[in-house]
Amino acid sequence: MYGVIRGVRIDHPSTGRVMTRWRVLAPFAVLAAAAVATLSALAGSGGSPGLAALRICGHGSPPAVGYRYVVLQAWQYGQIAAIKRRSPGTQVLVYKDMASTRDDTARQTDISTGVSYGYANRYHSEWFLKDTNGRRVNWADWPHSWQMDIGSRSYQRAWARNVAREVRRRGWDGVFLDGISRTMQYPWYLNGRVLAKYPGPNDYARANTRFLRRVGPKVRRRGLVVGNINDATLPLWRRWIRFTSGVSKEWWTKSNAGRDTGMLTGAEWAYQMQLLREAQARNKVFIAISYGPADDMPAMDYARASFLLFARSSRSAFGYSPLCGVEPSTPRWRSDVGAPTGPAAQNGVVWQRRFANGIVVVNPSGSATVTVPLGGQYVQPNGTAITSLLLGPHSGAVLRKP
Repeated sequence: MYGVIRGVRIDHPSTGRVMTRWRVLAPFAVLAAAAVATLSALAGSGGSPGLAALRICGHGSPPAVGYRYVVLQAWQYGQIAAIKRRSPGTQVLVYKDMASTRDDTARQTDISTGVSYGYANRYHSEWFLKDTNGRRVNWADWPHSWQMDIGSRSYQRAWARNVAREVRRRGWDGVFLDGISRTMQYPWYLNGRVLAKYPGPNDYARANTRFLRRVGPKVRRRGLVVGNINDATLPLWRRWIRFTSGVSKEWWTKSNAGRDTGMLTGAEWAYQMQLLREAQARNKVFIAISYGPADDMPAMDYARASFLLFARSSRSAFGYSPLCGVEPSTPRWRSDVGAPTGPAAQNGVVWQRRFANGIVVVNPSGSATVTVPLGGQYVQPNGTAITSLLLGPHSGAVLRKP
């Protein structure tokens, strides 16, 4: 069994830029946040935005005290009580994939999907989607994952019933819902095959809408539903988040996991900021997730500063995730600047926002280097006091007051 959080995602519909997914993980890490994804509520009080530390391996250190959300695999329900004892305010979510079932586990319950392979294969063979050659479809890069018919009413009923019961029985606070996708026509999913039931360019998106409309509200009666949505057009994205408690956005400000590469600028950067603002305008949870090396400070600063520009609630959270579930090697990614004292403001290419204990500045330009007057004295992560800052392209800074 191999762990993933889904992906190649087209992040900006107008440019068609592809965000490359690389997360194929260790055995027994099954499908996404295998160890833990932790989302802090402690980055300031009084409505200040939070932090996230995404863990998607089957190993790693336990979550720190004080996180708002922790995402675990279903079979890790035994950790809930200990997490709650250490941090009573933490909400613990269970990872569930809506689009697949897996043939490499003997479990029938407490699994990473909504229905087990054994049950579907024995009682509902019609749930397995087929290609135009009449063959069942497994995913090219994850061959143990079999494509389910998310548009089937009976599949939707079974998925919602199973997951809602599990949430109640195990004491989960909600669900991290993966597998939401506009299309499966990516090399690592269908790899050129065509789903016989959903051959058209918008057919699978419509099936996603039906699933979310019918399943989302039922599961939300038991707790939060945070949907991992990455490849939707903006109108589709707006439609889908109506049926969830919130949304996760991967590849935040960065299109790959390499060092100082793939930084999003210009219209692509602005599009992600729009997603954050639109989610919050609807009072939805928003979780921004960036990937990269543990010590890539420029990428870390750019991603977090961009998030803090527009995050306006402690329900929103940012996470920078190195490989295999470790936290970044520096404490600067969790530096507390308190609650925002006003909205973000743009001056030329640079954005700024002031906080009770600091300031964030971002240059989302792809080429310009700018000297930014700060309007007061602030302290850099290395302890140096400054009144202005030189910002290169696709860079940001989170600065504290002295």
